[in-house]
Amino acid sequence: MGQKKLSTIWPIENHTLAKHEILKEYLNAWFPILGRTSDRIIFLDGFAGPGIYKEGEKGSPIIAIQTALEHQALKYIAEIRFAFIESDSKRSKILKEMIDQEFPNLPSNVHVQVISGDFVESLTETLDEIEEDGKNLAPTLAFLDPFGYSEIPFELITRILHYPRCELFLTFMSGFVNRFLHDVEKENAVDGLYGTTKWRDARDIDDTDKRLDFLLELYVNQLNSIGIRFVRPFAMMTSGRRTIYDLIFATKNWKGMDSMKKAMLKVVSNGTYTFSDKTDTHQTYFVDYSEDSHWINDASNSIFKQFNGKEIPLNEIRDFVLADTPFRFLKKVLVDMEKNGKIIDVSGRTRNALTYSDNCTVKFSKNT
Repeated sequence: MGQKKLSTIWPIENHTLAKHEILKEYLNAWFPILGRTSDRIIFLDGFAGPGIYKEGEKGSPIIAIQTALEHQALKYIAEIRFAFIESDSKRSKILKEMIDQEFPNLPSNVHVQVISGDFVESLTETLDEIEEDGKNLAPTLAFLDPFGYSEIPFELITRILHYPRCELFLTFMSGFVNRFLHDVEKENAVDGLYGTTKWRDARDIDDTDKRLDFLLELYVNQLNSIGIRFVRPFAMMTSGRRTIYDLIFATKNWKGMDSMKKAMLKVVSNGTYTFSDKTDTHQTYFVDYSEDSHWINDASNSIFKQFNGKEIPLNEIRDFVLADTPFRFLKKVLVDMEKNGKIIDVSGRTRNALTYSDNCTVKFSKNT
């Protein structure tokens, strides 16, 4: 939930409903993937809100717990910890009451903690304690949905993502940064958001769209610079193609990015709001997998442009597609490329023609 300060409980908006659907879809994949291989997994909601909206719609904390309890993988997961941070004391009180009301008898492997306090202070204290004890943060999905930009310093994001198998799902409002771009009183806050002063270069960009693209791309590049290979911004857009904000997902694991792209596709449109994967900062692109010939050709062109004339291990092709294009990595694209002469050899092929084992190497024809 956003950290709005107009009221303790507020009406939900359609784009928030869609965002919650994405979160639910991703958690349905995340719980079994990490739960089967970890002694403990953590879902962190940094701006949790009261857990309920004005007309009774459920907030992100309730959705997250409910998704876990309804998942068939729950019985295989050793421990799930939910940490909900909320700075407003009235909201945190309501959230505790909502959790007690909705989930009076939690199973022994599910633990819930509501922290009434500032997000930065609370998480910093927790990470300090972990590091002082010489321990690692358990695999964590950090869902950060602030109202604004000043509450998520990049230094703290870096500390979270430093740990293995920790991921970020963030609402990023470059429009807010743009609004206060020339306000010198906000400079320190924006420096903290980006972890750099390079955002100030946006002041020299006259075109509004290009300026917003720059502000978003800079944040994505900052995440890449700390070793996060898979970072994708998804624009939350109205039906009129106006960007409200961007949802940024960041992970070191290709499976995480593939699962997030699947979640986005499943919730592609609710009639009012849509999502658009920003292929680059100059265009938006959303893949409609129902139109096979269209997207396969586009995916093929992206792969061929990157790798023509080279021999590339399959996992490198997969990582490129997931990290640097709007597409999922589906092997039928390679089948199409081989049929059309863009792929001329596949070493390590252990089965029939037009199959691609995970350890194979693909040779692409030269661009002519």
